[in-house]
Amino acid sequence: MKKKFCTPLLLVAMLATVLSGTGQNAQIQAAKKPLLNKKKLSVCVGETAKVSVKNAKKKSKTTWKTSNKKVLKIVKKKTKSNPYAVVKGVKKGKASLTAVYKAGKTSRKLKCNVTISAKKAQKNKNTSTPLVSNKPTATPIATPVITPTATPTATPTPTWVTTWGTAEEKCDITDSAMPQIALEDSTVRQIIKVTSTGEKIRFRLTNQYGGSDVNIKSMHIAKQVTATSSQINTATDTAITVDGKESFAIPKGKVIQTDEIAFSVNALENIAISIYFGSTPTTNITGHRGARATTYQISGNNVSTETFSSPKTTTSWFFLADASLLTYGGSKSVVCFGDSITDGYGTDATYLGKKPDRYTRWGDYFAKRLQENEKTKKVSVINEGIGGNSMLGSWPTDAGKDRFSRDLLEHDGVAYCIILFGVNDLDKLESTDKYNSLLPEYKKMIQLCHDNGIKVYGAPILPFGTSSYYSTASEKVRQMINNWMRSSESKLDGIIDFESAVADPANPQNLLAKYTHSDGLHPYDGYKAMAEAIDLSMFE
Repeated sequence: MKKKFCTPLLLVAMLATVLSGTGQNAQIQAAKKPLLNKKKLSVCVGETAKVSVKNAKKKSKTTWKTSNKKVLKIVKKKTKSNPYAVVKGVKKGKASLTAVYKAGKTSRKLKCNVTISAKKAQKNKNTSTPLVSNKPTATPIATPVITPTATPTATPTPTWVTTWGTAEEKCDITDSAMPQIALEDSTVRQIIKVTSTGEKIRFRLTNQYGGSDVNIKSMHIAKQVTATSSQINTATDTAITVDGKESFAIPKGKVIQTDEIAFSVNALENIAISIYFGSTPTTNITGHRGARATTYQISGNNVSTETFSSPKTTTSWFFLADASLLTYGGSKSVVCFGDSITDGYGTDATYLGKKPDRYTRWGDYFAKRLQENEKTKKVSVINEGIGGNSMLGSWPTDAGKDRFSRDLLEHDGVAYCIILFGVNDLDKLESTDKYNSLLPEYKKMIQLCHDNGIKVYGAPILPFGTSSYYSTASEKVRQMINNWMRSSESKLDGIIDFESAVADPANPQNLLAKYTHSDGLHPYDGYKAMAEAIDLSMFE
């Protein structure tokens, strides 16, 4: 009987040996890839757990970070040779632990999702309470009649409110404004200053004017270390996704919204948005020329690189429309709608010794004042100024009358609007006929604000008597518009008198020479005086 089964058994054994060898080869191949020993983890508040990288090479380096330090923090870590991180639950919630593994040219991003639950001690106390006493508890339980704390302690409804925004323009590549090298296969690090505080953030990205899709291979956010450098705090570096994916496209002619991410910011902090681009439009780029902040560009994927080495620089933003924070308890935003004076022209004028990254537009000073006043700390500022733009003309992009609805209503939590606009329509007029074309547009803008429950404040047009714009008819139309704004007929909710703040008292049709220098149109050194003229009680 044994001889009959000997040959089949040998065949089975040989086949098993071959198969096991194949399986081992597959396992060996799989073993070469670095992996986290845990993809999911649960810890209680106050507890620690260890996560390590399997199959790490000796000369590899691993960078560890958490998505939210207020929920999960790293208490110990090793970056080389058998890398690991020990994490501790800080408070109840969810967070992720990310390991960026690099070995030679190999780079992998490994992620462990962590759930932090309440302390075990709390649970034990709750389970032990029935054993405290055998005495009847009816009377003590009935006595807490004084419990009107339910309403005050209820969690406020979270609301998305825009903390930063800019007015999109149709731009082409130029030596001074747009990218110095092709966007494709480069990383662009753009800096924004948030104007409110929150713990979750999301972005609107725009390709409104592009003739082809914008392909984004990776997009990260981090805190800038210093205002004049590309350096970021890598401990805050966090990936931004759309529909859960790190690579995504902004379709031509469209605006998209990113996923919300846990990212804690304080008002007036500088945030770096680093984008690694695939193919993009090369003309009609949707952006904003007058960032007044330095944008850094370098070849290749460098979204998580701490400091760019010899980057190309511009002072423009690309494809960013706004950033919103998830806030609580009465937060709201104010749209500052205008032209180059709102855009901050001259604040980076090198011939006056000025540089970008100083944040000295009137909107910047206004945001700072709001934060210094306890009753207005929850009001954020959105700058919707475009240099050269006019109410009726379409240079360099849509006319003011056509972009106003977008710039007012596409942001989150808008409660106020300041309109300082129209001076570019008054260039060397020969008659006052322009007034009849401008007045209906102002009325439409005011009505749109009121139809959407937004308070709208008018800022009379600043004087420009010593500029090339001046003519007798131009000055007459300026005064006609300003007088109408100040009248009850305008139906404005109030006046913000920038005009008086920067006008020459001896000759009110001119800007003060100390503010405008030889320009006559822009108040280079008067932006702070403008912001100080705003009555903050209008925003309380």
